[in-house]
Amino acid sequence: MKKWTNISLSIPDWLNTWVMSIPTHFPTQKKRMMLTIDLARINVQQGGGPFAAAVFESGSGKLIAPGVNWVVPGKSSLLHAEIMALALAEQSLGNYELAQFGSFELVTSVEPCCQCLGALIWAGVVSVVCGAHSEDAQAIGFEEGPRPADWIQELQKRGIAVTTGIMRPQSVEILQSYTGELYNSQLPGLNSND
Repeated sequence: MKKWTNISLSIPDWLNTWVMSIPTHFPTQKKRMMLTIDLARINVQQGGGPFAAAVFESGSGKLIAPGVNWVVPGKSSLLHAEIMALALAEQSLGNYELAQFGSFELVTSVEPCCQCLGALIWAGVVSVVCGAHSEDAQAIGFEEGPRPADWIQELQKRGIAVTTGIMRPQSVEILQSYTGELYNSQLPGLNSND
């Protein structure tokens, strides 16, 4: 059996170049969501999925880390936009818990799936801002997994504020423009036809 020494997950080559070309601060929720939607649009053009997320310093709006859905090109089911944004933010700050360094907000173009929901609970963000609803992603064929119906209340109980539907039409437009691979849409047990 092979000996593993590390886990290597790729991020798109263009992402670092993109970050160098944008402002460092996004003071309003709308500007943060506009950036995230633009990032999702670029990601689709670059061969990734129609999802993007970013971690911002809550008060100043400083961009800590972007994330895009790179599941198919990166060959890993872990590479959802929220996971990438949270992991890069944790690397940037040098800790697995963002709350130790201040107050941070995750802005995501679509509500988190079950995987991303679990990760953001542990990451230490104080708020989550979402564009499109999960139903919008499911409408084009993505499987969002078994999220609790009361996921918003569960996050709020943990001190994480949730805002949904911010610039939803623009986020839905990115989803509907996507013609790439719909991974996980055909797994056994996930479809009513199985």
